[in-house]
Amino acid sequence: MKKLSLLAFFVSINSLMASPAIAAGFSAIYGFGDSLSGTGNINQIVLEATGGTQTFPPTPPYFEGRFSNGPVWIELLAQRLNIPLVNSAFGGATSGFENTLDTTLPGIPLPGLQGQIGNFMINNPVADPNALYAIWTGGNDYLPTNSMVFTPFDNPNQTLINIGTAINSLVEIGAKNIMVLNLPNLGNIPLNNGSVDGVCPENNQFDGDCLNELTMAHNSGLSTLLSNFLPNINIIPIDINTLVNNTVKNPSPIFSNVTDACLNLSPFELCNNPDEFLFWDDRHPTTEGHQLIANLAFDSLGIPEPSTILGLLTIGLLGIVKVIK
Repeated sequence: MKKLSLLAFFVSINSLMASPAIAAGFSAIYGFGDSLSGTGNINQIVLEATGGTQTFPPTPPYFEGRFSNGPVWIELLAQRLNIPLVNSAFGGATSGFENTLDTTLPGIPLPGLQGQIGNFMINNPVADPNALYAIWTGGNDYLPTNSMVFTPFDNPNQTLINIGTAINSLVEIGAKNIMVLNLPNLGNIPLNNGSVDGVCPENNQFDGDCLNELTMAHNSGLSTLLSNFLPNINIIPIDINTLVNNTVKNPSPIFSNVTDACLNLSPFELCNNPDEFLFWDDRHPTTEGHQLIANLAFDSLGIPEPSTILGLLTIGLLGIVKVIK
């Protein structure tokens, strides 16, 4: 009986350690998308183009090329998983080839999502099947812009086609684990929340309520798109919409303000407590907001904390001691 109990324990522990949840250690994270995931690619280009005399977004008040006041979700997730991040995300990227910062940074070639994926495939003709690939895009497809090369969409059809193309391109070269984030209600971000009154006026796609309707259509279509991939591809959907809605409705003690921007650029105003704000500027989260996103992304991977594994091992060992006694 003692031998059987001991054997059963080691079999169960071996199964535990080999289970997908624990064996889901990734070799790296590859990021694609826009300013919500950007970690300084635009800033590096601007520094090189200006001989180090200019930064974008400007530092300060922005943090080291991030469109926030600190690290963003994808690097926080990489830190928590203790794996390298290779990030292709560019601020201003649409889900297609265009980039809406063409007038802000004239003469500087900036890619959209399709360009990011294309460049990645040139440098990586075979994708690492053990890596995690993260795609977050869509906001710039719908929000108002000064771009001379892109006109925002009033429906999600082309955006969803673009996201599907990006995912299929990664799958075709061997990617197996693909994380895709949906959109928060674009009408409720500080840029637009003043026009949210429950009515979508005809022929005004940038009204807050109209943007919320467009967000809902995007997220619904995205959910359907992701459900159609073969089961051998590990698609990991991240519901940012519900996360932000719940945070706005039920702010944690962290946040004293979940509706306004900490930073306003015209006229320049900066709050003195950014860690208590959900939004950094009119469309980007603070680093505290990004931490919420990173936590949700980590939880969606189903990887238990080391303390959980240690607890299971301890319980098993105690069981052996009792049997031996």
